[in-house]
Order: sequence, then structure tokens, then C-alpha cells
Amino acid sequence: MEIRLSLLLLGVLLLSGAALSASRPRAVSEPLADDTLALAELEDAAALNRDNLEVARRLTTTYLRLGQPGLAIAAVRSAPPELARDPLLTHRLSQAYEASGRVADALSTAQLAFARCTPGACTIATLAALEVHLSALTMLQAWGVQEPRRDTRTALAYQLAQRTARIASLGLVPVGE
Repeated sequence: MEIRLSLLLLGVLLLSGAALSASRPRAVSEPLADDTLALAELEDAAALNRDNLEVARRLTTTYLRLGQPGLAIAAVRSAPPELARDPLLTHRLSQAYEASGRVADALSTAQLAFARCTPGACTIATLAALEVHLSALTMLQAWGVQEPRRDTRTALAYQLAQRTARIASLGLVPVGE
């Protein structure tokens, strides 16, 4: 009787193990989220195509959207140097530093992204986004903001930066003033 029960339990365990090994791995934190599968596929694509700028951009953007700035920083830092020099990827790194509370690093990285944004490398929309971000970070640094996510002055800095950009785009204020 004991042998039959032991064999039955062994069979159940083997079937369970086979069923589990045939399934696709998912993150422990969100086992049923479609975003988790999409992120896993994006991470796989980034690992297989390290020289693909578009995949690196999408991966860092996804990490930032999911509230994982540390992973975005790691993704940019592990990218090949020629990709890491991309103005938009440098901008994502700046955003990740800001989300991590590293305002000084975010500001210096935003300055670098803006400097790399030459006419051939950036669209007008990208240049405007970089300028707004740089302006807001300059204000945050001047105001001594330590935790941008929690400080109400962050929203004010972005409102002021966007207002200045809108006025400049209307031609009422020369750019650079």
C-alpha cells in the first residue's frame, strides 16, 4: 500500500514539474501582467542585439515608465560606447538620475545630452524636450531639491520650463535667454 501511495505521489510530482517547465518564465512580482512578458522579450532583444540603438532606447524608456530608474541607468551604462553617446539615450540616463534623486548627476547628464543634440542627430521636438528638461533641472539644482519625486517644486520647475519653451517657440523670447 505504501509503495503504491509513494508511486502515486511521485507521478503527481513529475507531472507537476513537467507542466511547470513547459511554461514561460514570468516575473515573481507580477506573474500575470502582459507588461512583464513584453519587458522580458525587450530585455532578451537588448541582450541579443547590443548594438541596436532603438532597442536600447525602448528598454530604457520602459524601465523609466515602470519606475525602475536603477535598471535604466544600468542599461545605458552597459550599452556599447557608440550607443551611449546618443543624445536621446543620454537624455534617458539624465531622467533616470533625476528619478533616483541624483539631481546634480541628472543636470550634468542633461547638459551633455543637449550638447550632443546636433541638427543631424536630433529633431526639433527632441531638442525642445531636452531644453525643457535641462531648464527644469537647472531650477531644481538652484532651489536645492534633493528628492524630485517628492518635492512639489519639481512640478513648478517643469511648468516654468515648459512655459518658457512655449513663449520661445512663439518667437516672443529669443532662445538662450
